[in-house]
Amino acid sequence: MREAMSHVGIICPNVPGHLNPMVALADAIRTRGHQVTFFLLGVPPSSIAAAGFKVVALGGTIFPADQYQAEIEKLGALRDRAALKHTLAIGARAADAMLEVGPAVVRANGVTALVVDQASFPGGTIADQVGIPFATVCNALLLHPDPNVPPYFTHWYPRDAWWARIRNRIAWAGLNRLYAPIVTRIQAHRRRFGLPVPAGLADLWSNTLQMSQQPELFEFPRCALPAQVRFVGPLRLPGGYQPVSFPWELLDGRPLIYASLGTLQNRIAGTFRVIAEACEGLDAQVVISTGHGVSPEMLGNLPGRPIVVSYAPQLDLLRRSTLAVTHAGLNTVLDAMATGTPLVALPVTNEQPGIAARVAWIGAGEVVANQQVTPQALRAAVVRVRSTRSYRAAAERVRDAIQVAGGAPRAAELIEQRLALRTPEQIPKEVPRFDVDNEIISAGELSYRKEGARVDAGGSVEREPRLGPR
Repeated sequence: MREAMSHVGIICPNVPGHLNPMVALADAIRTRGHQVTFFLLGVPPSSIAAAGFKVVALGGTIFPADQYQAEIEKLGALRDRAALKHTLAIGARAADAMLEVGPAVVRANGVTALVVDQASFPGGTIADQVGIPFATVCNALLLHPDPNVPPYFTHWYPRDAWWARIRNRIAWAGLNRLYAPIVTRIQAHRRRFGLPVPAGLADLWSNTLQMSQQPELFEFPRCALPAQVRFVGPLRLPGGYQPVSFPWELLDGRPLIYASLGTLQNRIAGTFRVIAEACEGLDAQVVISTGHGVSPEMLGNLPGRPIVVSYAPQLDLLRRSTLAVTHAGLNTVLDAMATGTPLVALPVTNEQPGIAARVAWIGAGEVVANQQVTPQALRAAVVRVRSTRSYRAAAERVRDAIQVAGGAPRAAELIEQRLALRTPEQIPKEVPRFDVDNEIISAGELSYRKEGARVDAGGSVEREPRLGPR
């Protein structure tokens, strides 16, 4: 009798920047023959169901779905330290709900291994309490403390100087104090159930496998990382996400500048106007994606008459662009790097200053600090990056590193190996496979196909219908 396949549970924050990579990873795990279930706080997004994955709620009565969504929406209007503190407050309340509800629902659903987002801090404790292995996925910057590396919320570069190491240690200590309410909750829970008690944040992650969306080139030099850390590069579906309509007929042939503030911290309408004003009069056409943060109609007539949409086919536009202006969210930056597109970063909060610092450190773009974003400052940065070849050359070096990193297929392979997932002899019937133009694809990918087009991770439609063999 054939041994049953493994059942992998996925725990991550219910926001696009964390969900989208996890959907790609889930699809790659399922393609290898394993069952996958998502465990989420908040309202289950339609994209998960569309990809054919089951979603189990984690909030219960402790953090109801509507309250979680309200807190996430509030975060979208905050900046700087206020946004960071609100993020951590959400994390503390999420920890209460996950620790109370998580073990029971994971056990009840027959999960045999967990894949946990690094920012979902209680996930490893859920796995330990249930008695199953787990892997950690770093969908944002690595959070591992290191005196050589400035914390993710700073704009500092790494410096080989005593004062810089002291500065970093002080900043890491301050961050640990901010995380203390979450860590102490987890420590108390583990004591209650007789589990080993972690000394700090870094002890919450897997000692078997930790994977980062960053290519290794896009990380500051470190003293050391745990041996189980692997840089796999961006996690993207091979066939992409849901198709996105776009008025392609409005492109007039001028060089393109693509601007986006992501899908979370994007409710700052004034920044979109600053971007438009900064680019007015340049030999360029500007496309602005508001990420559903504000409606295009609310922005009115912007200087230079850019194309403004609620959501854009990001990767396809980046492939056509000479430059991207971004909030420096990791997924947008990696999409730009994957296409060799240089950047001007306008970091808002959380890990965005650290991501922007890495962009500048490797020479793939420039940074305009949030407090200094004026049309004049932004215009000067845009002109420099567009007119200097070295910025694109640096972005292309990262692109080349991404191409060999392995992405979601490599991450799924590592999960299968390191967590000792049971490998079925054939794809089980519960995971339908379809023959499309003589190409075998998964149900999740098929659900995103439309009229022979395939869609990339940012939603762009490529008109070549064939993906090639798996």
